[in-house]
Amino acid sequence: MNARPEALIETDDCLGADVCYDLSLRYVDGQLRNPAFPADDPGGFDDVRLRAYGGLVLDDQGSPVAQDNPFVAPVVEIAPGDTFRLTFENELPRPRDMVLPGEAPGGGSLSCIGEPADHNAPHCSNFNLTNIHTHGLWVSPLGNSDNVLLTVNPGIRFTYEYNIPNDHPAGTFWYHAHRHGSTAPQVSSGMAGILLIRGNRQPVLGAAGWALPGDLDVILPRPEVGGHDLTFPERTMLFQQIAYACRWSRDQVAALEASGTPRDELPVVGSIKTDTETGAWICDEGDVGMVEPGPVNAFDQLTPTAWPASGRYTAINGGIQQEQPGAVAGRVERWRLIHGGVRETIGVQIRKVETRPVDALRTRLSEGSEGRDRADETVEEFCSGAPVELVRVATDGLTRPDIRTGSEVILQPAYREDVLVSFPSEGTYCIVDAESAAQADINVNDNDSAILGFIDVAPAEVQLEGGSGADHVLAILAQSIEATIEDGAARDVILDDLSAGRLDAFVKHRDISDSEVSGGQTVGFALNLKPGGVAFEIGNFVPTHVSNGAPFALVDEAAYEASRIDRVLPLRGVDEWTLSSFGSIAVGHPFHIHVNPFQIVEVLKYRPDPGCTSGTGGTPSEGAQGCSIDPNDPSTYIDVSVPDSIEPQYAGFKDTWKDTLFVLPGYLVKMRTRYERYIGDFVMHCHILDHEDQGMMQNIRIALPDGKGGFDGSMTRHIAQDGD
Repeated sequence: MNARPEALIETDDCLGADVCYDLSLRYVDGQLRNPAFPADDPGGFDDVRLRAYGGLVLDDQGSPVAQDNPFVAPVVEIAPGDTFRLTFENELPRPRDMVLPGEAPGGGSLSCIGEPADHNAPHCSNFNLTNIHTHGLWVSPLGNSDNVLLTVNPGIRFTYEYNIPNDHPAGTFWYHAHRHGSTAPQVSSGMAGILLIRGNRQPVLGAAGWALPGDLDVILPRPEVGGHDLTFPERTMLFQQIAYACRWSRDQVAALEASGTPRDELPVVGSIKTDTETGAWICDEGDVGMVEPGPVNAFDQLTPTAWPASGRYTAINGGIQQEQPGAVAGRVERWRLIHGGVRETIGVQIRKVETRPVDALRTRLSEGSEGRDRADETVEEFCSGAPVELVRVATDGLTRPDIRTGSEVILQPAYREDVLVSFPSEGTYCIVDAESAAQADINVNDNDSAILGFIDVAPAEVQLEGGSGADHVLAILAQSIEATIEDGAARDVILDDLSAGRLDAFVKHRDISDSEVSGGQTVGFALNLKPGGVAFEIGNFVPTHVSNGAPFALVDEAAYEASRIDRVLPLRGVDEWTLSSFGSIAVGHPFHIHVNPFQIVEVLKYRPDPGCTSGTGGTPSEGAQGCSIDPNDPSTYIDVSVPDSIEPQYAGFKDTWKDTLFVLPGYLVKMRTRYERYIGDFVMHCHILDHEDQGMMQNIRIALPDGKGGFDGSMTRHIAQDGD
């Protein structure tokens, strides 16, 4: 990885930093498992060349931290109060030096020339321009902090500095590329990494509640920390959709023509290679899979249908269907799940291999001769055990106020979940991406289940008592609270809360009350077919009265404009935001806002499913939801964020703090947020990253009020006004 620890020591880049990190962006060569072919087949492992982060992380003793996979960025661990300094160098070629798939009109290689007339139009000139976003961190968006409005061009070296506040929540975060126009292709190439903030703050009980909330890490100590008899081993999993493709070269097309393939059946030079029967993406021996701009559509690897059609599998920490070692039955583990991909909805389940021998499963996975077409069959045949109960304790890096238990965790792009897992018995367990209905899927596609990986579980070290499901997990958690919480009064309250399924002592952000709200915002995502093509827009919406099931009208919708500030909001203001999805193309959009997280108030289903019949005497179709809803009567809307919700997408999110939320059409999301501490410009956007790159983003400015009903301006403006 060309790690250069001497550079970190000899330069000023690290002086005064608590954590220092040297990172380079370059092309990295390697291989990825392709389960569509047997492991010993030439197609079983594809050669790939991907844009990837390589670098060096130093621990608190100045020693390098080893990294396991060249396509996954180094794990960064920092603490509240740290100064995190990241020196970043873009070593990719300049746009004019890129060699593109395809063929120039007169023959020869294509090169990247010019720039797009519309900065929301996918173009090769953007693919190697970049920056870095620390997703979910509560830090400044200005200067060389979490500033996604700057560009690090090829050949440029730049030092980011993140001052982590002392009161920053400990939790599970991540970092990824975020330069408008290149975010989707770069994240689809694997340009993402795990970022953990670890804390050891004990909760402080005050007269009226928790004066200072504590860190969840306190009651979930790791084995490597030391000094604890009861520990919780960690597994951090970064889920990615690495959308590499192999493309037809001029020589390969010429060979097909020479072999007798009719001219009108020849593939276009530079087009993606696909299987003629299944449509899945393929690579022939000698090919190299990449994420590059297509010769006709620069985003041809990133369309709504591309990932489902590709036949590719979601990777965990850069590996496909790999084994996770080291589990023991009955031991409670902390799993940090991070959706660092672009184009997939993941329903994480853990199921035991029961009815067939484990060796037969290994053989099936190594054979892989039918790819994704056989994936659902493999899950049903081998992973037949009941799903293991998953105890969710944090969402998007922030401790949940209430503990949620279930057999599946739904991850949309950018979601994170911390879950506690205990395996009921020894054996092999599948990590499964469960099947999902089209409505819940980011691609509006019925997804069959697939095996993402598996884990071998050793026999229990002691005899398990009282089972090993959620009750066992909570019992072990209670034992840990007894052992780790130092203040007796605080300990008693925490144990009482735990018996009620709550973790209030570890929720860093206090609830936002009705009386605290000082303003409001509406956000409407819209994907519309227009004469010039598909428009990716964000607008506001207002109530209206119609009979077609849409009681709101979208207004002021527009695509992203870099020079326009769409919303100016006051420092220390508190807004209630209402969000929904509109458009002639009815799809959901994951809303993400930088800097300040939000608390979910409610998610209202305001439109019945299409299967509901109208009029009297009709019978709704099976699975139809909310058929008693009248879109023009808000009193009939259903809050689907409650624990026993009819919509698993939102169940149990009420009062939870998040930074990303999937917004389905026909639903109203109401959430509240405070504009605390930080001023400056940042963005909100759809986290389907090709939507963001094509215009589904807005600039937001948090500004200092001037005390006169407006906002403070620049010093030059003050001087001009003083001179008038």
